[in-house]
Amino acid sequence: MQKTLLIYESKYGTTEKIARYLQMVLGPAKYCRTGEFKDLYKDFDFVVIGSPVYSGKLEPKICQFVENNLDWLKEKPVALFCTCLNPSDGNENLNDLAKTIGKVVDKNVLGGILKQSTLNDEDKKALRLFSEKIGFKIDDIDNFNLEEVLKYALELKLIKDNMMPKAQSPKVKKTIEKFLTTHNTCTLSTSYKNRVRSTPIEYIYSNGFMYFLSEGGEKFSNIPLNKNVSIAVYDNYTGMNSLAGMQITGSAHIIPEDADEYYDVIKMKGLTDKFIKNLPVNMKIIKIEINKIEFLYSKFKEMGFEPKQIYFFPKPL
Repeated sequence: MQKTLLIYESKYGTTEKIARYLQMVLGPAKYCRTGEFKDLYKDFDFVVIGSPVYSGKLEPKICQFVENNLDWLKEKPVALFCTCLNPSDGNENLNDLAKTIGKVVDKNVLGGILKQSTLNDEDKKALRLFSEKIGFKIDDIDNFNLEEVLKYALELKLIKDNMMPKAQSPKVKKTIEKFLTTHNTCTLSTSYKNRVRSTPIEYIYSNGFMYFLSEGGEKFSNIPLNKNVSIAVYDNYTGMNSLAGMQITGSAHIIPEDADEYYDVIKMKGLTDKFIKNLPVNMKIIKIEINKIEFLYSKFKEMGFEPKQIYFFPKPL
């Protein structure tokens, strides 16, 4: 699996906090300061470098790290971010650092924090001189935005996923469909605003769609308002050499009980129209149009592929 290395420096903790959030989303990952860097990290697949901006400049240790490691950084996909109060300062510094590296896949400026009670004497003096220069007092500032940070983490994850060797081939699809048809139980996750629901439920799979027969429940309070769902199908964990689990994203629809498709699914489940109509309660059918499957499967290695494959299902005609 592709591993992410986050190299950072942090003066008062904000950049470190961001690095910590990023590594959670980008895992498997390692985050460390420049002084904690080890040669074995050079084998990581994706590199993210983060620094605060003080007095209009990046942390010198970050610049020195880049200079000292240009030989292998130039061979890696590298993303850069900084924390600062002035976005123009941040952009200027990241552009300069990107020129040093030669090519980067992403640059981002994130909001910083100025809390004067935490500043060291040198920074307090610099702030006082700057305040006198511009002619007004500078108060504490907090531009840290967790939602912005996590959005950035997902943007980096998408970049990382797109760099993963793809095997959008019939062989991968066949393997995925065999796994789906030889299993029959999953976890269906639905949500709307602050309301979330995960349901263990039986399914049947057919030609890019999953179907669920249900008496009802809280999931039906979410689907009409948010059709986006996530589904997990997996084997029990027995060891790193036998991993088999998939995350599915798709769109949910409730099939009307008077639709021909409703009874087509009933037949697919091996039931009869009469049986369903004679039940004391109404049965609902949820149809999931699969958009993407992320499949971690150890046996992909035997097929010459990476153990994690992302497969996109074509839109039905």
